[in-house]
Amino acid sequence: MRYNRDTDHYEPVSWEEAFTGIAAALKALGSPDEAQFYTSGRASNEAAFLYQLFVRIFGTNNMPDCSNMCHEASGVALTQAIGIGKGTVRLEDFEKADAIFVVGQNPGTNHPRMLGDLRRAADRGARIVALNTLKERGLQRFADPQRKREMVTGGSAPIASDYFQPRLGGDMAVFRGMAKAVLDTDRKARAESGTGVIDDDFIRNHCHDFEGYVAAVSATEWSAIEDQSGLLRAEIEKAAAIYLGADNMICTWAMGITQHEHSVATIREITSFMMLRGQIGRPGAGLCPVRGHSNVQGDRTMGINENHRWPCSTHWRQSSASHRRAKTATAQSRPSAP
Repeated sequence: MRYNRDTDHYEPVSWEEAFTGIAAALKALGSPDEAQFYTSGRASNEAAFLYQLFVRIFGTNNMPDCSNMCHEASGVALTQAIGIGKGTVRLEDFEKADAIFVVGQNPGTNHPRMLGDLRRAADRGARIVALNTLKERGLQRFADPQRKREMVTGGSAPIASDYFQPRLGGDMAVFRGMAKAVLDTDRKARAESGTGVIDDDFIRNHCHDFEGYVAAVSATEWSAIEDQSGLLRAEIEKAAAIYLGADNMICTWAMGITQHEHSVATIREITSFMMLRGQIGRPGAGLCPVRGHSNVQGDRTMGINENHRWPCSTHWRQSSASHRRAKTATAQSRPSAP
């Protein structure tokens, strides 16, 4: 269909006419960079691969997609921290996690499909820890539409085992505080038994500047952490204890984290915290930015990324564009990165 401005109606158009019209409009541009090719992530991997090849052959990398608005902070932060701007977990990892931290998101409102997996994890004993300024009913009392008895009797069950309500934008301070609690526990454990609680092998083999990160955490006072997070030290230490008690942990977040001025720094802080116990790159553990559209992850995998240039028909390189790092009153995280 094609929109007719004169009649204010859509009219049928043949594929040949459509392709001819699109080609004419593109050829009339003074430069390929005058065009932008937007995608919402609804395409298949195969279509996305062909799409980005077409755009790069045309001569531009102007390919914004929906995650530029919703999760660009996740892409930037994760690329800096782990080398790729994608999550590190699959859906089946939720079946193996001992703890799942749900941060800055309202699954019942924004991605209810997730509630079923969280409910099944809770049913088998996984700790579901919610960090959000809002207490959402779906995490407190969930009626599973797939469970007929609950639907008939009006039954429900809680999903979140623990609920913490940080100050708006205080999530970075929460994770800094949890890291401080974990490192304090590690020092005490080494003094008493010679064995710590952090993953020395993972840090040694896959991370760098651990000493710098420890120094930044140590320099952040509990008073600043409590003030910025809006939580008490005891609450933060309780959340850290859940992290320490989980063999496998997933941290999942959405736009309550990404839509802040210091979002990149916060996600870097989350990543560094997860690295302390090697909770990346193994079953039941990892980083999980929740992107809403069905194939946003696939789009990025197939090369739909405006930060990549196309130098020839089969290869492209990532640009060296730098990204401004946000500053917060707490000591800036210096996350380790594989």
